[in-house]
Amino acid sequence: MPTRDERRAEASKHLALMKGAFAKETQATIDAAVVYEDGDALALELPEPTAEATETQVTTDFTTTALRRAQGKTAIVDPVSYTRPGGAYEDGSFGPEQILCSESNLYPVLCGMKSTYHDQNRSYMCGMLLTSRAMYLPNVVFIREGEIREASVIAVPEPNRERALENHRSERECLDCLAARIETMLNIAAANEIETLIVNAYACGRQGFQPAQVIELFQQWIAAHPGVIKTIVFAVPRASFDAFDEAFGQPAPVVEEVVAPAEEQEDDEFDFRAIDLPEGITIR
Repeated sequence: MPTRDERRAEASKHLALMKGAFAKETQATIDAAVVYEDGDALALELPEPTAEATETQVTTDFTTTALRRAQGKTAIVDPVSYTRPGGAYEDGSFGPEQILCSESNLYPVLCGMKSTYHDQNRSYMCGMLLTSRAMYLPNVVFIREGEIREASVIAVPEPNRERALENHRSERECLDCLAARIETMLNIAAANEIETLIVNAYACGRQGFQPAQVIELFQQWIAAHPGVIKTIVFAVPRASFDAFDEAFGQPAPVVEEVVAPAEEQEDDEFDFRAIDLPEGITIR
C-alpha cells in the first residue's frame, strides 16, 4: 500500500495529465452536469423497463476495474465528499471516491462543481446524515493502461450513521435517510437511461450501516422496478462480499452428472459362470 506522501505525489502527476489532455472533456462534463436538489430525484418519472428483470452481479474488484467489463450506457456511483471536491484526493487520502479520481478526470470535474455543489452544502450537514442533494456527471473520462472509456458518474453522499448517533439522531432517522439516498441514486440512473450501474458497498463499513440494511433497500427498489436498470454491479470489499454475493451473486451453474450406460455383452462373450450348474459339475 503506497504511503500518503506517495499518493499525494501520484495525485499531483495525474491531475497535471488530466488538465493537459482532457481539459475540453472536463469542461463539457461540467457544462452538462445536473444537480438534483434534496428530494428532487424521489419525484422523477422513471422510464419503461428495458429488460424483463434486473441482472445483478457481485465482485471484489474496484469500481474502475468493473467498468472495463460493463456493457451499454454505464454509470458509476461516487459516494461524494459533501463539502470538499474529491475528499482530499490531492492530499493523498484513500477511499472509494479517491480511487475514482485516480483513474479519471473526475477530480477536475468536481473542482469545477465546487461553487455549484460543495459550497452550497456547508449549512446542511444534518448531524452528519447530510442530504440527498446529488449530481449527475455525464461522460467522465476513465483511463487505465492506455485504455480510455467514458462513463457517467452519479455523485451521492453517504450518510454517516456512527457520527449521526453521536449527534443524537435516532436509528429511525438514519435508516430513513439511507433509504432516501439509495432511491435517489437508482432513480437518477433510471431517469438517465443507464443500462449498467456500478455501485460500491454504499454506506457500509466506516459509515456504520450493516450490509443487510443496504442490501434490503436495493432489493426493494429492484423488486418495485424490475428491468428499469438492466444490470447492477456491486463492487464491494471482501468484508462485505459474502452478504452481497448471497443476495445478488449469480448462482453457480448446475452440472448434471452423466452416467455412462452399461455396455451390452455380445452373444459370443456370454459369461458361462452365471449359469447354475448341478452340484459337482464345473465348466473349464
